[in-house]
Amino acid sequence: MLTSEEMDALIGAAERVGAWLVADEIYRGAELAGDEPTPTFWGRTDRAVITSGLSKAFGMPGLRIGWVVAPPEVIARVWERHDYTTLSPGAVSDRLTQVAMTPEVRERILARTRGIVRANLPRLEAWMREVPSLTFVAPEAGAICYAPYDLPIDPSELAERIRLERSVLLVPGDMFGLDPAGAGRGLRFGYGFDMDHTLAGLARVAEELALVRAA
Repeated sequence: MLTSEEMDALIGAAERVGAWLVADEIYRGAELAGDEPTPTFWGRTDRAVITSGLSKAFGMPGLRIGWVVAPPEVIARVWERHDYTTLSPGAVSDRLTQVAMTPEVRERILARTRGIVRANLPRLEAWMREVPSLTFVAPEAGAICYAPYDLPIDPSELAERIRLERSVLLVPGDMFGLDPAGAGRGLRFGYGFDMDHTLAGLARVAEELALVRAA
């Protein structure tokens, strides 16, 4: 999460060269500490495009609704391109989104999300501390985290081995374009789901990591 000072520094750098800022604020409202939402780039500069949707902090990916906030001339160009790919949202999704975005309902949904991630993260942290192969840095928002490991196996190979041997799906770091011998040598874990079920799967992961370490 960026502070207001860090955001102003990015804006200053962009404005010096006439660049636009595109900020994906999809996790805004899913903070793991405090009651105030993360600051937004909107309103800080005339050259910002903000994207978001209902799939992360709102926990309603099935509605398939997202949005762009930008100056009117940019929105007009985005709208033209959007019309080539999508006719219209589903009527039910459209109506439920209207309800979800009313101020009272919106805050109730985001409070529910914060309650879930704040309750689940300590349980994931406790599991991580018991797995010597992993290094864990707690996220500041959202329901996913990235954990580097110190095993002699490439991340994609490790994730595939865990999938085949333990029937658990994880995302390897090199899928994010990171160097598998460096920053990409890690796995992404999610903790927004039922934690009893998640921890049952993670127990299988720990068993496989132990076998790799012992090999």
